[in-house]
Amino acid sequence: MRKILLILLLISLILLSPKPASADDSLNVYYAGPSGALSTALALDKNVHLVSDVSTADVIVLNGSVPEQAGIRTRLEQGAGLVLILGPDVSAAQLNTLLGGNASLTYQEQPLSLNISSATSDPILREIIWTSSPQVRQRYLLSGSGFTPLVTGFEDGSLVLGKLSIGSGRAFLFTAFLNADNPQFQEWAYFNYLIYRLVESSAGHTPLAFARYPGSPVPHTHDQVILYLLLAGLLLISGLAFWIVRRYSLRHPEALDVVVSNREKFSIREANTDWEDVGFHRPLAGFFMAFFLGILIFIPLIIYQNLILPVYLLPSAQAIGIWGRVTQFFALIWNFFDMGTSIAFVKFLSQYRVHDPRRAVQFGQVFVWWQALSGAVQVAIMVALAGSVLPSTVYAIYAWSIIIHTFIQIPGIYQVMRNALTGLQRFDYAQILDLALAVIFPMITQPILITVMVAWGKSHPVFGASMGGLLGLGLAAYAAELLTFMLGMWLYRRLGYNARLYFLAHFDWSVIKESFRFGVFEMIGSAAWGIGQSVEILISQAYLVNYAEVWGNWVLAQNFVYAFNVTSTLYNNLMPSISEAISHGRKMLSQYYSTMGYKWGGMISAMLGALLLAVADRFILGASGPEFVRAARYSTPLLIWGIIQYPSWVGDNVQLGANKPWMKGALVSMEQLIRIILAFILLARLQINALIIAYIVALMTKNIIAYWANHKLCFPQRFYFWQSLGAPFLAGLAHFAVVRWIGGLIWRGDQVTSILILTIAILPSYPLFAFFYGLFGGWDDATLEEVRRAAELSTFMKPFAWLFWRSTALGAHISPLHNRFPITNRQAALDEAVSLTHERVNL
Repeated sequence: MRKILLILLLISLILLSPKPASADDSLNVYYAGPSGALSTALALDKNVHLVSDVSTADVIVLNGSVPEQAGIRTRLEQGAGLVLILGPDVSAAQLNTLLGGNASLTYQEQPLSLNISSATSDPILREIIWTSSPQVRQRYLLSGSGFTPLVTGFEDGSLVLGKLSIGSGRAFLFTAFLNADNPQFQEWAYFNYLIYRLVESSAGHTPLAFARYPGSPVPHTHDQVILYLLLAGLLLISGLAFWIVRRYSLRHPEALDVVVSNREKFSIREANTDWEDVGFHRPLAGFFMAFFLGILIFIPLIIYQNLILPVYLLPSAQAIGIWGRVTQFFALIWNFFDMGTSIAFVKFLSQYRVHDPRRAVQFGQVFVWWQALSGAVQVAIMVALAGSVLPSTVYAIYAWSIIIHTFIQIPGIYQVMRNALTGLQRFDYAQILDLALAVIFPMITQPILITVMVAWGKSHPVFGASMGGLLGLGLAAYAAELLTFMLGMWLYRRLGYNARLYFLAHFDWSVIKESFRFGVFEMIGSAAWGIGQSVEILISQAYLVNYAEVWGNWVLAQNFVYAFNVTSTLYNNLMPSISEAISHGRKMLSQYYSTMGYKWGGMISAMLGALLLAVADRFILGASGPEFVRAARYSTPLLIWGIIQYPSWVGDNVQLGANKPWMKGALVSMEQLIRIILAFILLARLQINALIIAYIVALMTKNIIAYWANHKLCFPQRFYFWQSLGAPFLAGLAHFAVVRWIGGLIWRGDQVTSILILTIAILPSYPLFAFFYGLFGGWDDATLEEVRRAAELSTFMKPFAWLFWRSTALGAHISPLHNRFPITNRQAALDEAVSLTHERVNL
């Protein structure tokens, strides 16, 4: 530890050594134009001294106006530089007087993506990552000017940025307007540096690199020193905390006997309830909690994500897109460092709860201390790379958002209560925590912290409002994690359990080995997914034009796909249930769990797919504004992809529950490899459509192979076609037709009617789908009774679960297909569930 601290101190001293703040001497700059982002960018360049006399100017910057054309022309011929930004008040006559020639101007305002010209190798094309640029709209189409193109429009090849020699001077011309128009471009992370580089280059100076320019929104020397000192303190505190807790735990092994701390609460809320009886009703009740609570908050969530956040809080597709890419990319890093300890915690807590609760708790302790200790190392490595290396790469603008995101790993244990509740199969409480983290708390923390950070960004022009909002997203994510942990502690103690046990350190090497033997293979599957996501980002950044805004639209469309994640809660709930059953020899019960996973997955995916396909495109067009028109187009194929995800999720959890995590690793790796190859081959030609093709082809391949492999290697699978596919498909078609027709009668393309059709699709329509599903023969008497039992366990979601059961029971009652397609393995599964319940030791 002492050596690490000395090394960090040495690095800090090196970084503190003085470095030149600029590359050349000061410049006299004449500026004509409005106050705004461009004049602010000039003020950030410490070389610049503004002058009011054109004859004394080294560089002339004209933003939307061309005064004193003759005098400026004379000064240019004498060797002064020119940076000319066109505007609506600039005429072709003024331009020709100033520059000579016979240029013409045509006003344009359709969105235009920017691309570098292959005909030149100017350094400005290397230092600025133009594929990250937002689109420009209001601009002039310039012809007959004689400028050498540097940056052109991707769609039409028109000149956007060009250079020209005039006498002894250099001139740069930018055709998009930079007054009140094109605000997204002026909030671009490279905007300040672009102005700086144009000014310095027009004067014949050698500009600083982006990473060394003080006006760039990346960590500079002072920031790096502070970060290194924080990292040193973090490593020291983490190691010391483990040493103290480990010593205490070894002296008090009897603490493991106190799994329950409040016997009265435990008896009322756990021991004497149906939650202690083994069976499918437990994961189904947890799913009902998540699903119906999700339905209630899905409408405000979509309104928030597609209207409030992108229109009022953070109207920047580039900021939302960058944050989406950071979180997607770092899924690989966090999955790797997790080493599967979180899923091992859930699996072995459910498995050993039956006969050995003391050992079960120790898997939670391994999770906590692995996260705390490895989290300190993760943060140290990632922050060091993001703070010192990343600013000099093409990913420079990601540096601060990566650093903010990385600090979520301090202390890295905020999911401990959620995992404990899942392992104990209190799925109702676990789903509350999932929804709180993913939905409820972000809608509380983001408005507060984004608003604060946007205001901070406006007062710190190096960052700007857009970058400030991006950092606000990171701070809000951390706050949501912390609030979820606090809520989880309260819920766990409410059941009477002893939460303190998980923060001790009684585990021995046998527990560590068993945890990592399972976890590492599970991590390989998760890491394969993360690698696929990361490579997808690298490929798309290389070949996808206007990638930041495209990704912002992609993220907005994917908000609807996240609705299908509510079905993943059922499959994730199945994993500890399958683990509990198969590890104690109950194969028929395990088979029944997977059977019902396919049935409910098909049913709910069909329902969500039908209602979202009916309204998503209209809602985006009416609610999110012109910057997100592309998201409406992306929503339909992405929703189709969402509908077919459920067989993959069921398969993953069958493999984990059957203690074969290596199968998940192999199959996920295969899926991601197919996806990457297709994206690499197709992306340059098909752009974002290539990702849609890659997603669907790869997923369908995995679905088919996983079912066959699970049947052969885990335990026999049973897929009941009619209840799992036939009835859901017919019910979905009928549901889509009704909701689309009603939406067409109401929608007028505005925000109010867009919100209204979404509300109708989500809330009043789910009983209609339930009725259709029962009408088309989706039930038999036994499985319908199971729905009623699960509805009774749905706590404060019971009224909604009861309405679902009543509606579908009504459809089944009048259906000529009811009981025609029964699930025949249920009774044998129930017999095994009863015997396993009797085996469980009392806590």
